[in-house]
Amino acid sequence: MTLRRILIIAALTLLGACSHPLEIIGDGDITSASGERDCSLEDFQAGADTCAVNLVVEDYNETYTATARSGWTFDRWYNGCNQILINECSFNIDADTVRQFWGETAAPLIAKFRASTTGYKSLFIGHSFFIPIANGMAQHASYAGFTSHQQSTVFSGGATGAPEALWNNASKRAEIQAILDAGDIELFGMTYHPNYPDITGYQLWVDYALAQNSQTRFFIGLPWGTNPGDQDAVQYLNEWKNEGLPQISFALIDALRELYPGVEFYSVPYGQAAGELYVRFENGQLPDVQSLVGSNGTGIFRDDFGHADHILEELAQFVWLYAIYGVRPAEYAYETNYTTDLKAIAEKIIMAHDPHYDAQ
Repeated sequence: MTLRRILIIAALTLLGACSHPLEIIGDGDITSASGERDCSLEDFQAGADTCAVNLVVEDYNETYTATARSGWTFDRWYNGCNQILINECSFNIDADTVRQFWGETAAPLIAKFRASTTGYKSLFIGHSFFIPIANGMAQHASYAGFTSHQQSTVFSGGATGAPEALWNNASKRAEIQAILDAGDIELFGMTYHPNYPDITGYQLWVDYALAQNSQTRFFIGLPWGTNPGDQDAVQYLNEWKNEGLPQISFALIDALRELYPGVEFYSVPYGQAAGELYVRFENGQLPDVQSLVGSNGTGIFRDDFGHADHILEELAQFVWLYAIYGVRPAEYAYETNYTTDLKAIAEKIIMAHDPHYDAQ
């Protein structure tokens, strides 16, 4: 715990107050109806008390408004709003309730903004739990209105599709570098494989890509686990969520952000889709498939190793579309051919993701 944090807690207790911090992700501002709790982007970046502390004493009656700056759009609130997609967020808490939390700090109210775009020229490199999802992005981006979206993909199976392995493969490295050498790749997506757990491969590709286009942004896509049938559904899902890839990717992204300040890095948690479908199947709530492993749309997976069948590919693509372009599944006009509400499952995955590792 930092000295500043200790002093804040002590001050809250002495003042008879609690704290409701305000945070901003992206380019925008938070204003308050009272005018006393405004938190501009500059205030937030400077750690101003109106943002970092935001004292609450007696009745807490306030309405916050999130306003995007030029080239950005409001995405959503995190923590505390009933209607997270509306840019106003209100609190009406009586003084007696406030007093019960004197000396405490609430979860921060986060306003998240996303950069507006008409589509990226993209490069996706990876293995067979990654490239089939990437292949669907051209269609989805176009359908969602991102008409200038273009993409190239480079595939290599299994561990050979990890960034470091692709760099070490002379022919694959040359293929990828030829695409980057045009200098117009705006979005570069890579995946993860446990045989290459450290930052080395990502750093090699980031260095090369930035040398060709300093404005390139990057994401790490998090695949599902192999051999799903070796575990029951809940174990399989929980292993991904609680013990595995999100934490690994966050550590990689933290390291990359530290090495390359000002460059955008984010994660895409599409691998959770496999576990969510598996749990529904095991509970008899997935009428669209006949078996865990099938083919041509009859299963979640098309082999015991865990390659995706059609329903898993489509669900994962909804997660990608939001991660890259901010298209909410619930608001996406595209209609699936499934009885199962894949858009609702995608929303659940998106909402569970730590917003600090979303795109800005």
